[in-house]
Amino acid sequence: MIFAALVAMTLIGCGKAEPETPIVPEMSDYKGTVTVMYKGEPFDNENIQVNFTPSEDGKTASIVIYQIRFVPQMPVTIDVTIPNVAVQSTTEKILLSCERTIPLAMGGEFPRYTVTGLKGEIVGKEMSFSLNFGDSPTSFQGQAQL
Repeated sequence: MIFAALVAMTLIGCGKAEPETPIVPEMSDYKGTVTVMYKGEPFDNENIQVNFTPSEDGKTASIVIYQIRFVPQMPVTIDVTIPNVAVQSTTEKILLSCERTIPLAMGGEFPRYTVTGLKGEIVGKEMSFSLNFGDSPTSFQGQAQL
């Protein structure tokens, strides 16, 4: 009888679920499409590289969008860094958000194109986010590059 009770308690003890740990944000490169709303129409920048670099504590990150044009007539492409993006990890995805930050490009700040309303996520190998650069709604959808 005591042996049966010990076996039962052992089996119950083995059934405890391990607490699930959140995903650890890691530096990653993505490739996808950046869509900028220009004069009410979507302007797609295809095959755009985006880098995600979390801070050491994993609570914030910077996102760099490489070689982007914001309007079809833009004569050059630029690299834009979005600093101070809040990162929240769950067991299923990484959530990205930022109410307001000044982006960096061409060696300085660009307050005219202040980033507002950034919301996004990284799920598996996919990253997506949307934001406003100044008055321009912008979004990204891409896949991790290995």
